[in-house]
Amino acid sequence: MSVYTDLSANDISIYLKQFSLGEYHSHQGISAGVENTNFFVFIKSADQSLQKYVLTIFEHHNTNEVEGFIRIGRHLAEQKIPVPAPIADTAGRYLHALKNKPAILCVCLPGSHPVDICADHCWQIGQALAQFHLAGEGLSGLDENNRGLQWWPEIGRELIQYSLASMANGSDPLLTQEQQEILVDEVEFQESNTELWYSLPRGLIHGDLFHDNVLFDITAAQAPKLGAILDIYNACQDVWLFDLAIVANDWCANAVGDWQPERLPALMAGYQSVRELTKSEQQSWGMCLRAAALRFWLSRLTTQQHQADVIAQDPMAALVTTIKDPMEYFLKLVRHRDTQY
Repeated sequence: MSVYTDLSANDISIYLKQFSLGEYHSHQGISAGVENTNFFVFIKSADQSLQKYVLTIFEHHNTNEVEGFIRIGRHLAEQKIPVPAPIADTAGRYLHALKNKPAILCVCLPGSHPVDICADHCWQIGQALAQFHLAGEGLSGLDENNRGLQWWPEIGRELIQYSLASMANGSDPLLTQEQQEILVDEVEFQESNTELWYSLPRGLIHGDLFHDNVLFDITAAQAPKLGAILDIYNACQDVWLFDLAIVANDWCANAVGDWQPERLPALMAGYQSVRELTKSEQQSWGMCLRAAALRFWLSRLTTQQHQADVIAQDPMAALVTTIKDPMEYFLKLVRHRDTQY
C-alpha cells in the first residue's frame, strides 16, 4: 500500500533470486492504501514475456502474524475464495525478510477497483463475504481481532491524552473537545454490550474489505464480475456482522454516512443468499455499524500520526503515501448514533 520502506532495483533483484520466476525487469511503488508497503514487480520470464507480481512489506506485523496471514491465504485459496495466495521460493518458503521486515510475493490478479459502485457490485461482494466467512470454519487457532472491542478503549485513551498534551502546548489537538466526549461515550456504549457482542456468530473475518481491496473483472462480453479479494492482512477472528458493517459503511454510504440508493439492500441480499442473519444479528445491526465506524475513525487517526512521523523524516514520502481522512468515519459514527436501526 503506501510506500514507507524504499527498495532499490538491486534489493529486489537479489530477493527474486530465491524464486524460479525469471529475471527482474522493473518495479513500481503502489501509493493506494494505508498500512503496508507494496510494490508492483515486473519479471521477465523464460519466454521473454513480462509477468506482474505484488511484493508486500509488512510495516506493523511481526513474523508470527505474517505466518498466520500466509496460512489463511493458502487455506482460502484452497477453498476457491479469490484471494492472492503467497508464492513459495525454490526452498518452499513463503515468508522472507526485506530491510528487516517480513515480506511476501504474490501473483498480481487481473481486474480493477470499482469506481462507480452500483447495486450489482454490492450484491456480489455481499455474497463473497458470506462465502469468505464460511470458508474460514476449517481454520483453527485464529487470532482475536487486535483492533476490536479490547483495543478501542486503549487507543481512545492514548488519543485523548495526545490531544490534551497538544492543547497544553498550544498546538491544534488531534481531537476537539466534542470529539473527545463522543469517543468516551461511544466506547462506554460498546463496552456495555460486551456480553451481546460475544454472543453473536463469529469466526474468520476479512476486517478491511473496502472497495479498493476488491478487483472486478471487466470484459466486453459480460457485466463486471468479482475477480479478487485483496489485502487479507487484517484477517482474524471476530463477529461476522461487524465485518458486514465494515463493508456497508464503505460500499453503501457516501463520505458523510448517507445511504446510497439500492446499495444496502443489495449487499444484505447478496450476503443472505449464502448465510441468513440470525434474529440477534438483525437486532444488533446498529451497534455493529457504530462499532465499524469507531474502529476506522480510531485507526485512521493513529495512521495519520504514523504517516506524519514518516513524512517528517522524509518529505518525499508524501509523494507515495495515501492519507485517508479520519473525519469521514467520525461523521459516519455520528450519523449512526443519531439513527434508530
